[in-house]
Amino acid sequence: MYKVLIVDDEELVRQAMAKIVSSVENFEVKFFAKNGQEALDICKNEKVDIVFMDIMMPIKDGIVASKEILDINPDISIYIVSSYNSFELAQKALKNKIKQYVIKPTDSTVIKTILSNFKDKKQKEEISVSVNVNKFIEENDFSGLYDNISIIAKEIYNNCSQSDFKDNMYRFISVILYSFLPTVKKNKIELQQIFPLQDMYLKDERLIFIWLFKVYEYIFIKRSEDRYPILKDIFSYIEKNIVNNISLNDIVKNCNVSQGYLSRIFKKEFNMTVMNYIHIKKINIAKEYICLSRMNISEIFFKVGYNEFSYFCKVFKKYEKTTVSRFRNYNAIKENCMSENP
Repeated sequence: MYKVLIVDDEELVRQAMAKIVSSVENFEVKFFAKNGQEALDICKNEKVDIVFMDIMMPIKDGIVASKEILDINPDISIYIVSSYNSFELAQKALKNKIKQYVIKPTDSTVIKTILSNFKDKKQKEEISVSVNVNKFIEENDFSGLYDNISIIAKEIYNNCSQSDFKDNMYRFISVILYSFLPTVKKNKIELQQIFPLQDMYLKDERLIFIWLFKVYEYIFIKRSEDRYPILKDIFSYIEKNIVNNISLNDIVKNCNVSQGYLSRIFKKEFNMTVMNYIHIKKINIAKEYICLSRMNISEIFFKVGYNEFSYFCKVFKKYEKTTVSRFRNYNAIKENCMSENP
């Protein structure tokens, strides 16, 4: 369901526009604003897909508000709906990357066409996966999500083309991030810095899995830190010491938190124990080394903080449902399977 914000200082206009928009399937008028400042505040704190914006309003006009909204979230589509048939205003609006300038009185057919075109474009842009990612995030189930990342990675790997791979991937995660972390505003450049993506990832679904793991981990961490600020110290300590052989006792001692309380809130936020999370994090670092380096396994298990090779292999198989050697030889195994099943 696409969420719509209608901005106009006249109540009757807002209601008339809402009636038109609500008649179109998959669109919901979720927010109203009487001026540009109210619209900006809503877009800062809520998930908004489309804005229909008047120009001449008190406090902050539509042109200024539109520019400020697009500065914080360029993925929002803004349409100016104005009674001013001004070429200068239209040019200024389009220069600010506003999608369209519509003249009042508004023809319902025009609005419905805008919404239909918006939906068609979005459906083409979005990466469709069979796994309901939102369900796992809403239920704080990182364990369940982790078990399904491989399915998501495989579907992306099989459906993305080289030409638009990066753009589609950043759109995909932008939608998820904006849905669950509306106050964490990240444009495409910032997303690229936090979650760097290389062309070679498209050639190996293992790397897409690792990349997605980092994205979902980021979402779970930010959401849980908002609810339990004490977890900021926990995650910071884990991140700094992840390559060491850290234990739950080390975390409790260094972060000044009781073991019972930590275990309880971590289970509530991630649906797994702290040590489960640490093992998964270590294993994904090891997987990245396996995919991107020439190090042998004996070097890698020690590099991620395991003292015994046999224990590392046991942990790896528990969480990845495959052996280390089979994971390392993924491409060769895949090619053999393909040649045996033409």
